Amino acid sequence: MTMMPLTAAFIVGNRAVWDQAQACIRNLPVRIVVEQNEPADADALLDRIERHRVDVVLVETGLVSMALEEFIRRLKNTSTQPAVFVLHPDAAPELILVALRAGANEYLYPPLAETLRDAFERLAATRTRNAAGGAGGLGRIFGFLSARGGCGATTIVIHTATELARQMKQPLLLADFDFDAGLLRFLMKPKNTYSVRDALDNLHRMDLRLWKGLVSSHANSMDFIPSPEELAAKCVPGREEVTHLMRFLRSIYPVTVVDFGRSVNMPALDSMPELDLLYVVTTPDPAALAHARRAVRMTEERGFANARVKVLLNRVPDKAAVDLHHIEDTLGCSCVATFRNDFMALYDAWSEGHLLDPGTPLGKQMRQLAGSIKARVTGEREEETEVKAARALPESGKRWFSFFQRAQA
Repeated sequence: MTMMPLTAAFIVGNRAVWDQAQACIRNLPVRIVVEQNEPADADALLDRIERHRVDVVLVETGLVSMALEEFIRRLKNTSTQPAVFVLHPDAAPELILVALRAGANEYLYPPLAETLRDAFERLAATRTRNAAGGAGGLGRIFGFLSARGGCGATTIVIHTATELARQMKQPLLLADFDFDAGLLRFLMKPKNTYSVRDALDNLHRMDLRLWKGLVSSHANSMDFIPSPEELAAKCVPGREEVTHLMRFLRSIYPVTVVDFGRSVNMPALDSMPELDLLYVVTTPDPAALAHARRAVRMTEERGFANARVKVLLNRVPDKAAVDLHHIEDTLGCSCVATFRNDFMALYDAWSEGHLLDPGTPLGKQMRQLAGSIKARVTGEREEETEVKAARALPESGKRWFSFFQRAQA
């Protein structure tokens, strides 16, 4: 299982402890955002830790201008309530007792290679469990991936995110991680020129103040950040960059909706440890379904549980019979929604410069998807959707899917 990325404050002055801890951190998805190796003012440190929304504070006793008990108490009162690992060159029982009574999560001393790694893994596992249960202050990320170009994933993303923001009445982010096409910039018309690439390039100093300068704000507390326009900025980010940015987004937004673009790509695969669900958008034609099956299998190879991959079947003709049971069996995951093919309604809406009317048949289907995501976030009961009714099919549907199976043989 991939370890959840963590952000850390590193307040250590002892050289031996410093070197061993740094060597351990280099091999783990832990990013140091606050670093101090000399005595420092505790109030200034607490302010920096709060602004960077740190997950864990590694502190050497005596390096802050405040009693350890008071320092930890004030850390626990910050918004992220970071864990505290006290590092010390000695294993004196009285020091261990003082640290634990002060509220430290761990007291660690050299050699640190295994003990510090184990402490990080325990913390990451705890935060992952808390996030799955809706605790710990971590938000949810829902990714959308098009099986191939032309499946209409971006249309579903923008309508679902906009409707979800209206329903949730909480801060929500719509992010475009499609480094190829990046259509959301054109559709959303952001108020500035910043992009996901600017956020990735500034991870070393990222905090809430800087982030708010990068995004564009829209109605219903929805923020938006596009993919880059410039060709030079379209280079695909590294795995560590993606996971740390996703981790940061989870710390500041209750819900984030991400458009990963078409086909399986590295940003989508690298984001999986942070995703609540990945929706694979496909059309019912055999070629698109073959691409969707490949996408699902690649997520399985990354250890992403099938229960966290859902299929959205788009552009289903009104009179077409589609055997959803066979599609689910072949793809290996459930189809949670179908969307009708309503090209003219979308064309009219886009040509007039606005989103599809939520009262149209297709608009209602997208509103249902937004409602199901909201229910997952809030723990409410999901509404019944049209996809359940679509499972009872005539023989024509079975004949159609038999063609798909023969085409893939």
